[in-house]
Amino acid sequence: MAAMGPFEHSTEREFALAVNRRAIDDCSSLEALKPVAKNLLEGWSSLHTALQSLMLENIQLRQAMAKQQTDLEAAEELIQGASILIDDLRGGRQSKKAKWSLWPFG
Repeated sequence: MAAMGPFEHSTEREFALAVNRRAIDDCSSLEALKPVAKNLLEGWSSLHTALQSLMLENIQLRQAMAKQQTDLEAAEELIQGASILIDDLRGGRQSKKAKWSLWPFG
């Protein structure tokens, strides 16, 4: 389980918050508030889309890492099997299958 955070606000984010707070405070009518609300809605929508993309990327990365782990385990089994076969061949304990050859001589 991976822990995330703590997250800190960037200078740019602090600036955007201050600008939007001031815009809301300066609104004296519903007509003045509408563009501010639309701007905030668009910002929220963009952040939500970015978060969804990051979550999808995280899921795909975890799936790739799980597949890689499975592939590494399979490769380890192959290497161990080959090592045992090589050890048997070096020790003169060849199996019937290992003695078989494509060439009539040898």
